[in-house]
Amino acid sequence: MDSFPCRITHLQLLPILSGVQRVTLDELQRLPESFHRLLICKGEGDLTVEARTHGVEVLTAPALERDIRPLADGRALWELWRFFHAGDIDVVHTHSSKTGVLGRLAARLAGVPCIVHTVHGFAFPAARSRLQACLFQAMEWLGGRCAHRVICLHEEDARICIQQLGLPPTKVLVLPNGVDLEKYCPPGPEEQAALRCRLRLPQDRTLITMVGRLWEQKDPGCLIDAYCALWEAGDPGADLVIVGDGELQPALQVGVERAGLNEHVHFLGWRSDTPALLRASDLFVLPSRWEGMPLAILEAMATGLAVVVSDIPGNRHLVTCDELGARFPAGNHQALSKVLAHLLACPETRARLGRSARHHVETHHDIASRVRRLEALYREVLQGHAKR
Repeated sequence: MDSFPCRITHLQLLPILSGVQRVTLDELQRLPESFHRLLICKGEGDLTVEARTHGVEVLTAPALERDIRPLADGRALWELWRFFHAGDIDVVHTHSSKTGVLGRLAARLAGVPCIVHTVHGFAFPAARSRLQACLFQAMEWLGGRCAHRVICLHEEDARICIQQLGLPPTKVLVLPNGVDLEKYCPPGPEEQAALRCRLRLPQDRTLITMVGRLWEQKDPGCLIDAYCALWEAGDPGADLVIVGDGELQPALQVGVERAGLNEHVHFLGWRSDTPALLRASDLFVLPSRWEGMPLAILEAMATGLAVVVSDIPGNRHLVTCDELGARFPAGNHQALSKVLAHLLACPETRARLGRSARHHVETHHDIASRVRRLEALYREVLQGHAKR
C-alpha cells in the first residue's frame, strides 16, 4: 500500500458541519498525502466547502435520503455502486445508519477491497415501535456483514454489534473520537476577558454554554427550563449562551422572552469560532437525549471547562466519573438546575473538574493518535485483501 496512491471515499448524508460530519472532516484532512481523498454527500453545504479547502475531492449523490424511501434508496444504491465500480476505490468508509447501510452494500457489490463503517449510535434501540426496531436492526445486520471492519466509539456499542448483530469480535474495533488539542485548549490568564470583549459577551457574568444543533436529539429546551428555574431563587449571576441553530430555535426564543430573560440568554446561531466561544465560557452543558460520542463534550473538556451532561450512552463514556464532570438524568430539568446551582456557587470545583477533563482528553482522545490508528486499520484490511 505504501507503493501506490490509495483512493479512499468517505460517505456522509448531510453536508453540514455537525458532530458526525466533523469527525469525517478531521479524518480526511489528516490522512497522509498517499491517500487520494474523496467525500460523497447528498448535496453541497458547509461540509463540502470546508472539505475542498483541505484538498478533498467532493461528489454529490442527490438520491440519498434520511428517511426510508424504497425508490429513492434504490436510485442511491445504484449511484453509489456505479461510482465505486468505476472509480477504482480502495477504501469506502461510511457513517450514519441508513446511508451507512446503502454505502456498505454498494461497496460490497462493487468489490471494494476495504469497507469500514463507524457507528455513531444505533437507531434501533430508540425505535418508536417494535416493527421499526426490527427493520432498523435488520438493516444494521446486513450492513455489518458487508463491512470488513466496524468502528464503535465505545464498548457499549461494540457489545451491541457482537451480541445483537452477531458480528465476530475480530471485525469490531473500539476507537473513541478525538479532538485537536492545540485548537481546543484552555485560555491564558487574560485571554478570556479579551475574548468576551471581542465576542460581545458580558464580562461580569458566569457563562454557561451549550454547543449543538437545536433539535429534538439535543433537547435544548431542558437546558432553557433549568436556567429559568435558577432564577426562581433570584439572579444566579450567570448568563446562558446557545451556539447552534435548528428547527427548535424560534420556540425556544419565545419561551425565553415569556420568562423575561432575553438579556441573559444569548442565541448566537451557527458559528465557526467555537474554540474562542468555549475559551470565553465558564461551564458547558449538553442535555442530549441520545448520542454516539459527541465532539462538543470532548472540545469543551479539552478547553478545560467543567462539563454537565445527560446520563446517556455516549455521554457517560466521556464523563466516566465525578472527577471529569457531572451527569443528570436525561430530560430532568430540575436535576440539571440543581447541578448548575452547585457549580455556579463553587468556582474551585469548576476549575478542578476542568483540569481533570483536559488531562483525560490529552491522554485518551488526541485526534492525531486516532487518525494514526485509523490509517493502520485501512492498511491492515488492504494488506489482508492483497494476500488472497
